Amino acid sequence: MVEASAPSNIALIKYMGKIVGSGNQPTNASLSYSLDHWRTIVQLESIAGPEDRWAPLERTGYAAPVLSEKGREKFLQHFQFLKETFNAEGAFRIRSANNFPSDCGLASSASSFAALTWAAAEQFQARQSVNELSVLSRKGSGSSCRSFFTPWAIWEKDGAEAPQGLGFQKLLHAAVIVSGAVKEVSSSEAHVRVTTSPNFVGRTDRAEGRLRHLLACLKEENWVGAHEAVWEEFRDMHDLFETSVPPFRYRTTDSKNVVDACHHIWKFKKDGPLVTMDAGPNVHLLYRPEQMELAEKMVRHFREKHVVVTSWGGFR
Repeated sequence: MVEASAPSNIALIKYMGKIVGSGNQPTNASLSYSLDHWRTIVQLESIAGPEDRWAPLERTGYAAPVLSEKGREKFLQHFQFLKETFNAEGAFRIRSANNFPSDCGLASSASSFAALTWAAAEQFQARQSVNELSVLSRKGSGSSCRSFFTPWAIWEKDGAEAPQGLGFQKLLHAAVIVSGAVKEVSSSEAHVRVTTSPNFVGRTDRAEGRLRHLLACLKEENWVGAHEAVWEEFRDMHDLFETSVPPFRYRTTDSKNVVDACHHIWKFKKDGPLVTMDAGPNVHLLYRPEQMELAEKMVRHFREKHVVVTSWGGFR
């Protein structure tokens, strides 16, 4: 029996749109921050029989991810791909669990597929480098390739890597959960639909330009510039959703209220958290460590109406 874990990550420059037939290669480069406190554990155990099986992992402080039949099949298919890659045989029971709630807006597929790839490499004594494992993991879940690097990860083509010389190595994270409902449009479907938006023309250039600007801001520890780039990026992504054919939206009135409150903080204080949203209604905030007092104040405010998950204080 072997066990491995990997963190979730939150993209600040988004991976949105896939190159058809490429095995989840993105149409533009992305940059993420790894959320090392929020992790998936995967455990592999050899079993008798012809087929691999998935089962929930029971562990204090962890809960099994909510997997649809399609999601379970995708997870098992990736393990089969890894066995073929490593020239391995035999059947295994795959147990997994997350230490973050499934409705908090963190991509559990990123941490799950990264942890599964790590566990398989250990089980079958593979000699691949971390970069090579990142490439393998990407074929199961695109964003999982970024979960092999911390705190920052950049993903341009085949797999991710750790960018050099970036500041802000230790950030605080909070997720404001405005809705825990199952998304009507999955992230996978969103990747397809955004390409039908008239605004998708030029998307790659816009994202690449923001990436270069954000990397420069992070190297210079220019927090204001970083905030502006991250803010523009998530708004660009959600505009693509809402102008696709047919259009769809993740932003809600509650999302807007949270984002507007963050905008007010920035306008009043000339400082605040980095603010972003993924393919969902929940809002993610990143703070510098010296902003703990502000972070706590904002979390208390948002908790009057919403559940808020934090890297420093769990969730309520």
